[in-house]
Amino acid sequence: MCCGRANSGARTVAQAPSPERRASLRAAASGVSIAPQFEYVGKTALTVVSPITGRHYRFERPGMRLAADVRDRSWLAFVPNLKRAD
Repeated sequence: MCCGRANSGARTVAQAPSPERRASLRAAASGVSIAPQFEYVGKTALTVVSPITGRHYRFERPGMRLAADVRDRSWLAFVPNLKRAD
């Protein structure tokens, strides 16, 4: 049995977003803005695990720079031998 509406036959087809668009959408949904950079100025290597996001930051050598989640920015600023590099 029909609902009484005429079937127009028109359908909307949604296309999957590109990988770049999906990454942009994820960043916007999470409230993440441009990632701050941190540089390791110690003597060996350093691994830091953020208590905020759970993300692991691995600095393999002195002078290495990594982009950080913006939510970790203020926490990483207090880690010895890391300095803001932007």
